[in-house]
This record gives sequence, structure tokens and C-alpha cells, in this order.
Amino acid sequence: MSLLVQRAPSWANGGKDNRWAPSKPGRYASFITAAARRYPAVDHWMIWGEPVLESKFQPLAGTGNDPVRGKAKQGARLYARMLDAAYRALKRDSPRNLVIGGNSFTAGHVFPRRWIEGLKLRNGRPPRMDLYGHNPFSARPPILASPPLGYGYADFSDLDRLSRWVDRHLTRSRRIRLFLSEYTAPTDHTSFEFNFYVSRRTQATWIRLALRETRRWSRIYTLGYHALYDDPVRPDGQQVERGLLERDGTRKPAYYAFRRG
Repeated sequence: MSLLVQRAPSWANGGKDNRWAPSKPGRYASFITAAARRYPAVDHWMIWGEPVLESKFQPLAGTGNDPVRGKAKQGARLYARMLDAAYRALKRDSPRNLVIGGNSFTAGHVFPRRWIEGLKLRNGRPPRMDLYGHNPFSARPPILASPPLGYGYADFSDLDRLSRWVDRHLTRSRRIRLFLSEYTAPTDHTSFEFNFYVSRRTQATWIRLALRETRRWSRIYTLGYHALYDDPVRPDGQQVERGLLERDGTRKPAYYAFRRG
């Protein structure tokens, strides 16, 4: 079972809103330890979700595909310290705990390549983790033989390139596998979140392709799909129709594609 631990209360981050990380990484590690003891069935721990976005993690300022500097560097370094502190705490609690770090996605205010390069501790070493988390959203079929998007992006078809960045900048003693918690293919219309969409038949095809690549390549630890149901209707009609099921539970072709694996 996996759990994402994200956001921070004001008493832990100097009275700021919950996007701001705790000022002392040890506080985050202490909370993680308490959570691990409260929920012993959880053995996969995701350390913050999509910290490459300013709206989800502070301090951070976007640099895109430029090398991390200023607040981007500050944010990446603080995240690295939080991740390493959480790793130490979770392994002390139970060696079976697996720690998922990085947790980037296709783009972000800091693109994946630069984020991976910037994850350094004060001694210059990379933080410890068992798995590298990434959400490989994509506007093209998920086929690893595809040409690169470039510019430091990493969609599903760039996972081989992403793994090389991880090998170069984050590996200590063994290769780190990829934990893909969120893959999705929106249908029917554009939305507040995605500027593209595919047909329901194409959604099912892309899911089959993604699962095929996952089975073929041992570097991928797991692939999760986001989400089971279509989003609730918004007044502006810009909800994301991403589900394997419609809002009323009607099964889409994607449901059968995912079920068959």
C-alpha cells in the first residue's frame, strides 16, 4: 500500500500556507515516523507530490529548462534534505518501508531534467530513495522508441531518457527504478488541466500501450492510472474526462483495457 505525504501545517513552516515545506526537515521526518507507526500496512511512502510546481511546493521559483538557481535551487536543496531525512526515519522504523522521491511530472516550473540535477544535499551527494516517482502525462502514444520531446521534458515516451538522468545524478550504489503513480489520457474535450484530448477508443489504446511497455521494461516498478471516475462537472464545462468510468459508473473501453492489463 502506498501513501503520499504532502503539505505542512503552519506551526511547522513558520506560519505560512501549507504549500511551504517545514523549515526543519527533521520535523517532516518526525511526522512521517508517526504516520508509519499509525499505518503499519503502508510500506510505500511518497515524499510530497509534484514539488516541481510552485503551487504545490515552496520555496520554489521556476527556471524551466535552465539550471536551478536562486529560489529554484533553494527549493530543490530543501526538498532533497526532507527526502533524505524521511528515508532515514522510515528505514529506522522498518527496513521494509520503500521511499519514493523526486515525484516530478512531464513539465513543471522546473523541468524534470533540471529538477533531478538539482537534488543535492549540503555535502553535494544525492538524497537517498528507493524509487524515483514521476507522473508521465503525455499528448502522444506512450512508446519508448519515440523521439525525445526535448527541452528537459519527460513524458511516458521519454522514460528511458529520464532513467538516464536519474542514473547520472541520483544513483548512489544501485539503479533506481521508476514509480509511475499517475498516467492518464483525457477524453471528449479540452479542460482546465489539459489542452488536448483523445477519443475514448484512443484512450483505451494508449492504456494498452503503456501497460505493454511497463511489462517489457523492468526499470518501471509500477504504473498507476489517474483516475477511476471522470471528474465532477464544473460550471464552465472544463472538467477532465479522464476516468476509466463515467461519473455514473458506466464503463469506458479504457476500463476493459486496464483490467486486462
